[in-house]
Amino acid sequence: MEAAVWSFAVDQDDLVIPKGPVGTEENVRLALETLIIPFGTRVENPEIYLREWRRMWRDFESEYVLGTSSATAKRVNSDQVEIGDLYGQFETCIMGVEEFELALECMIYFLGHRRS
Repeated sequence: MEAAVWSFAVDQDDLVIPKGPVGTEENVRLALETLIIPFGTRVENPEIYLREWRRMWRDFESEYVLGTSSATAKRVNSDQVEIGDLYGQFETCIMGVEEFELALECMIYFLGHRRS
């Protein structure tokens, strides 16, 4: 199975906008966008988030939540992440753990190369 690669852009308001791989539901894309809005354009923010996300997996395995001020990400089990809405901007949805982490890695890569 081919990895689900996400791409990113920065809009006129300096918000990072994700674009999912072909076939990504708009609600999932919007859920990820809402979760990452507080990261801004500083590469350190998604780096810290992803590091903590993985540390919590090592410490707690599942049923933990690591949110931002705009959405929550709950590790449901070894394969699934539930992205939860806090302010009525999207429908709570499920995303694969690998895709979720890869999306964050792609964002880190994008932001790291954007400032070079």
